[in-house]
Amino acid sequence: MKSAFVCVGLLILLFLSCSSKSRAFSVTASLDEADRYIAQGYPADALKVLRATEKKIISPMEAVGIYKRYARLDEKKRAEKVLQNALKKNPESLELNAVYSNFLKKAGRFSEALERAKILSGTRYGSVYAELYLKNAAESGENFLGGEFIQIFADAYSGTADNAWLRNAALLFLKDGRYAEAAALVPAEYKSSADAYFWALCNYDAAKYGEAALCIEDAKQLSARKTDSFADGIPERQKVSAIELSSLMSDAYVNMGEAAAAEEERSALIREITFGEEMSGAAENGTSESLLGTVYLNSALYALQNNDERAAYNALTFVVQKWPDYVPALIAYGNFAYNSSRRVMDDPLTKSLRDAGMVSSEMKRFESLPRVSVSDALLRMRESVARTHNDLLYVAELDLEDKIDTNSDSRARLGRMWRVLERNTLSADLYPPEITQYAVHTLLTLEEYAQAKDLFKKYITARYDLDAGRFEESLAASVEKMRLWEAEYSAFFAASERDADLSRRLYEYAVYENVECATQSEVNLAMIYSSGGNKEKALELYGRAQGHATDNFLRSEIMYRLACIQDASMDRSAALKSLEYGLYLNPGNNRARLLSAKLKN
Repeated sequence: MKSAFVCVGLLILLFLSCSSKSRAFSVTASLDEADRYIAQGYPADALKVLRATEKKIISPMEAVGIYKRYARLDEKKRAEKVLQNALKKNPESLELNAVYSNFLKKAGRFSEALERAKILSGTRYGSVYAELYLKNAAESGENFLGGEFIQIFADAYSGTADNAWLRNAALLFLKDGRYAEAAALVPAEYKSSADAYFWALCNYDAAKYGEAALCIEDAKQLSARKTDSFADGIPERQKVSAIELSSLMSDAYVNMGEAAAAEEERSALIREITFGEEMSGAAENGTSESLLGTVYLNSALYALQNNDERAAYNALTFVVQKWPDYVPALIAYGNFAYNSSRRVMDDPLTKSLRDAGMVSSEMKRFESLPRVSVSDALLRMRESVARTHNDLLYVAELDLEDKIDTNSDSRARLGRMWRVLERNTLSADLYPPEITQYAVHTLLTLEEYAQAKDLFKKYITARYDLDAGRFEESLAASVEKMRLWEAEYSAFFAASERDADLSRRLYEYAVYENVECATQSEVNLAMIYSSGGNKEKALELYGRAQGHATDNFLRSEIMYRLACIQDASMDRSAALKSLEYGLYLNPGNNRARLLSAKLKN
């Protein structure tokens, strides 16, 4: 008996299946018949077939098929009715909503079309909604900068495969500092070298340096093609320059820890560049010559790190002569001048050889090292400041003058600093940021802590219009508007007043949201974590600071603090190793020596 029911069930399923196929075939045959009547010029017969076929419609695509034929016959009312009836049965159908939206748009019923197309956003038919939305936005005078346009631009890309729409969406993410989300939009294929370079910049800003380097490689290959052009949005910029590509590639290598590869990239560009032609092409492409200056400057800094002072001298001298107002190069040139002026060989062996009238090969090598006079560096800085009024360079000039002025006492330096502030006052308690930073640093260096805190507090209140009655609260609320140094000084002064919560919040912004924060800020935040019982975060930050620190005294102090945490965690062996390394870095670290003796005993 049971098997009989099974057989009956199978027969019913087979019947339904056959019936469905038969109906589908019938609809297809009817549509073909209507097409023949239309082609032969018998619209009345075609309409008769279509009206009969309407009754058989089940699927959205069948409704679309009949709609298209009504549209060809200019039967707009019947065409719309077919879509409306089908949508009542299938209101979520993307195909039906897309077709009906287009119908309404062509009929001039724009607001209805826009409302109908909302369901299509983010789908494979999103370009239908994007077109309607963009047209409406243009007619309304919108600036296309709102966050809602991100999905609109992405929808436009899905329908056109034009990377310009994706770049627009990425720019809106970049505007709000959402770098990772911008980089996530990278297309599967680049249209030109400039397109690939744009996505390299997105990846670089998102700290995806490996991906940025791959984009640059693609850009280089595209740039070598005769067909390389920016046909999808920016025709006036046909190619990205070799300077831009090499500069970004070397920066990507630096951030990946590949300093040698970065220098190889820069050196290859410097060897191949023809100044007249390349700089002319760079100017046409809107590339600043200072970008090439950055390449030379970075090569000079690499040479200094590797004790190749002649290569550094050659590069720095070239840069300041070629780009006399390039601030970073002028500052580096000033530092080189100061360091080379202080370079002496006064060890006992050298003195004895010199007294005996003898010269060693090392003495000859030392005497042949290039030197820059501080007066030359200062003159270049002053002339540039007179032309550009650049506050950063002005402060660097003041700093260099302070370094070489060994005759002035603290009172004289303070007087000079206050005169600088007076000459550069913008309004009550407000000065240019660079000059304020110089003044606060000077006061702290001269151990005028109360004056430094007072000056900084008044400045930060005036600059960000803080509520003096709720200073700490308004300071914390304004931290994301601040420059990095302002956040770091705010955190420092908050810590000095034992406001651990405010100091932690400010240091967290400085450390975790700024890749160029001072190593000392990492150390200070680690100390706050440690004192608050968060040993794990403290260890992580001390480790990070140790990797960034270049001064052995600071590195030694970091190792001492690591040892303190390790000792508190009952890991005496690890603490002793940290102390041993700390004392190797700075044998005069007495706190490390005392703790080491205590642990050994």
